[in-house]
Amino acid sequence: MKSTIQPHDELEAFYLKADPWGYRTNPEDLKRRALTLSAIPKRDYRRALDIGCGEGFLTHRLPAREVTGADVSKHCIERARAEEENQGCAFVESGLFDLPDRVEGPFDLILITGVIYPQYFAGSLVRVYQSVDRLLAEGGILVTCHINEWYRARFPYLTLDFSLFNYRDFQQRLEVYVK
Repeated sequence: MKSTIQPHDELEAFYLKADPWGYRTNPEDLKRRALTLSAIPKRDYRRALDIGCGEGFLTHRLPAREVTGADVSKHCIERARAEEENQGCAFVESGLFDLPDRVEGPFDLILITGVIYPQYFAGSLVRVYQSVDRLLAEGGILVTCHINEWYRARFPYLTLDFSLFNYRDFQQRLEVYVK
């Protein structure tokens, strides 16, 4: 069965509206943010990357001295840069496959939330793994948080933690890996 990739112009049209998912006001998303951030192992992170950062809902809270957020939507990146709470973070408009050539790696912490779904990557999980592998430092931490029913990726690293929790009408899968 062939997956269909959502056209970029559809994504941009969706993100014309600020916070189209209602992350900033929905208690489920505030809970998801708290659980995701609490799953990050406590250590001294020099550089962090938030892939699929949107408007920076999690980006500025990442525990690193240097934080970069990346998203394919120019509207999201523009709003992330304008948000006062995101000051001090760098933002880049880029899809995952182009990201290793757009930012200087490696990163010792990478966060990916809500983007590794068939409508964005079709059957290209190997390319997803390759892109993340190019960006993640040896010994680096990867944290992923996705709707379990839609998510098929399993990264080829040591799993440090895994949990499921209710999120809106779905079950959310939170994974922590070390490379």
